[in-house]
Amino acid sequence: MYRQLDEGRRIQIWALRKEGKSQTEIAQHLDIHRSTVSRELNRNSGPYGYEPKLAQSMASYRKKYHQDIIGKEYEELLIELNKQGFNFEKSQAFILHHHPELPVEDVDLLLKKSGLFI
Repeated sequence: MYRQLDEGRRIQIWALRKEGKSQTEIAQHLDIHRSTVSRELNRNSGPYGYEPKLAQSMASYRKKYHQDIIGKEYEELLIELNKQGFNFEKSQAFILHHHPELPVEDVDLLLKKSGLFI
């Protein structure tokens, strides 16, 4: 299951990189896929190299932006489920079944933010 890197892991990536470890070695040490390390370094390296604090800040921003987009994208679905008499649990089950790409946490947040299933 996919989990975002946290700030601690980002600092470990930075420290291991400073020690001269390869992306594969870093991945093995952190027990994550080497492509995760590659994406992290490519996405969050600038002119001064990899910055874990900046990477964490940008990840938080992207997560918030993603959640805002999800809310708008599924707004019509939530309204329709509410019209059909679905409660919170039934709506959650429906969305998770038909949209397995969404993590449970995102679905719960989506339903709570809608205000339709209180």
